[in-house]
Amino acid sequence: MQFDLSRGKTAIFIGSSVCEGCGATDGHGWSALTAERMARNGWRTSNCAIGGQTTADVLLRLERDVLEHRPAVCFVGLGLSNEGLTTAADPAVPCGIFLSNLAKIVSALKAGGVLPIVGGVYPNDEYTPAQAAWLRRVRDEMDAWDVPVLQWLSHLEDGHGHYPAGWTADPWHPNDTGHRAFYESIPQS
Repeated sequence: MQFDLSRGKTAIFIGSSVCEGCGATDGHGWSALTAERMARNGWRTSNCAIGGQTTADVLLRLERDVLEHRPAVCFVGLGLSNEGLTTAADPAVPCGIFLSNLAKIVSALKAGGVLPIVGGVYPNDEYTPAQAAWLRRVRDEMDAWDVPVLQWLSHLEDGHGHYPAGWTADPWHPNDTGHRAFYESIPQS
């Protein structure tokens, strides 16, 4: 699926706190850096990410916050920690919910003529080795999707599901260095 430029060069970012820019100076995270790059190429962007959002939350507001605005592209940036991976007795449950709801988001965007670009899973300094293994399972499943998936995990983790030392504002959010690494791992095309 290509983006529909008859809608103009328009893009919306939707997701949770990392997509919102939490942890970066003045909230200037990976999405703001991406929006700046897009603006240099004539794109108009907006960001309606909200900290703490889950895939279910985004599904509830997708029509109002994205589809009715008819953008050409929508970046979806959500994390497994908000789905409850760090506290779940069975990691398969939040991972299954995450994948199922993300697939519904992708389907709704495609049905609305919007090209989805999905942010992949990313580190969290509270993940255990078992939870990090689940991150990789989710990453591998998303890698087979028929839409662009920003595969961040391999670029952003220390091999244990955590951010590299010096890349965090807190255990859940990257700092300026971490957000820059998110941004730099996005293909320029």
